Amino acid sequence: MTFIALDDEPLALVLIRKFAQDVPEWTLLDTFTDAAEASLFLQNNTVDLLLSDINMPDINGLQFVRDLPDERPMVIFVTAYKEHAHEGFNLDVVDYLVKPVSPERFKKALQKAADLLDLRRRAETNALPPADEHFFVFSEYQQVKILVKDILYMESMGDYVKIFLASQTKPVMTLERLKNFAERLQSKGIRRIHRSFLVNDSKVEAMQKSKVKVGGVWLPVGEAYSSLN
Repeated sequence: MTFIALDDEPLALVLIRKFAQDVPEWTLLDTFTDAAEASLFLQNNTVDLLLSDINMPDINGLQFVRDLPDERPMVIFVTAYKEHAHEGFNLDVVDYLVKPVSPERFKKALQKAADLLDLRRRAETNALPPADEHFFVFSEYQQVKILVKDILYMESMGDYVKIFLASQTKPVMTLERLKNFAERLQSKGIRRIHRSFLVNDSKVEAMQKSKVKVGGVWLPVGEAYSSLN
């Protein structure tokens, strides 16, 4: 697993480097005190995990993560402020560490990220081929069969995807990237309308310029996808 760290306090980055040395299979690629430099590095390199402070002089870490592209790395916040925990977890981060962080707590958080990465890679390895009329996803400790024709829409939730089905009220949540479903299901009439949503064309009930109605729910249409209506 590869990761980078962003913190305006150099001492905090020194500690992260020290902790990372104890687990050689976790590769700390670089550390940054400047958010713009960290953002540029993420644009040009493959990174599995981002460790980020929250209260920084140039940008708030919460906003930094919000501004990252949809296919962002996993995120762990490392901060001295407990009060941002709820908002942090709303961004689907892996963990939230409050300074001072012990080596044990640090390793526990990164192990959680490594486990999630392993699950994601296994899911991608076993992902459906384009022509399948059904596929299986891992959800709630079991393999769940999904019929393509039963899909209403899919919603990205960070490192997870919620699959809403016509046959049941509760969505199926699985550890997967929306991008992977978009690539493999586009030939089946499942198309992207927003960076966070895919819809089944055959299930669309109504359309407006900036939204579509599927399964009784209005979903936003992103500007980049509005020409698809």
